Amino acid sequence: MKRTLRIAALAGAVATVVVATGLTTHDSGTVRAGTSGKSNDIVIANGSDRLPNTTASDWITYADHVVAVTPVAESEIPPTPEEVERGEGMILRNVELRVDDILWSKPGVDRPAPTSFNWVAYGWTFSGPETSQRVKMAGEDEPRLESGHSYLMAIEWQEPRCSPGDEPVPGQWRGLGEDSTVPFDGQVIGEGEMEGKPQSAAKVLATRDIDEPDMSLEDEMTGQDAAALDKALDTAPPQTEEQFGPDPAETACK
Repeated sequence: MKRTLRIAALAGAVATVVVATGLTTHDSGTVRAGTSGKSNDIVIANGSDRLPNTTASDWITYADHVVAVTPVAESEIPPTPEEVERGEGMILRNVELRVDDILWSKPGVDRPAPTSFNWVAYGWTFSGPETSQRVKMAGEDEPRLESGHSYLMAIEWQEPRCSPGDEPVPGQWRGLGEDSTVPFDGQVIGEGEMEGKPQSAAKVLATRDIDEPDMSLEDEMTGQDAAALDKALDTAPPQTEEQFGPDPAETACK
């Protein structure tokens, strides 16, 4: 499968990421990155969401399920031979997620929530021979999905996709966008890992602008528990679902 398809499967983003000479572009955006080469540097990618995902109404309209998950295993997805030859590129991760709880399911949904599923996640950018020099990579304002942490995810099942000249992309669970994956350590919304670094829900609350008019569901729920999210989802008004077309390079497999 081509690099563009593997990256398009990331966290609900519709994007292509290209690494070249110190600059990474992600769809129409760019990334910010540390330049010291130290292990605590993190490259942050900025791209477009696949579906609306900011509000409770977005979640109940476009997601099939809202689940609590924990990463239980991961493996590296090797870079392309062209990247290795060039001496710079990306290493993605295949993360196995265990479903700990099902918080919400869309009424009448065809496919039940999984007990576990795989997720293509950001790994590292690399430079140098044999991918030896690595810097962590994460999406902007979203968790990287790391072991030792738990998360809430609004997920949707996507049927297999095909693109001329490429191997078929199998059916998979996908997110809606950057606000559809939320830290959930200790069953506290907003507590845990964000952009590859620890995040304190209490600190987020202490610095939050309560007068912000466009507060996301994640912002509204920070510091609360699953029961509060259940209530928000159960009382949210559904939207008229807009139809978003597939990636122009992909079609439904026959």
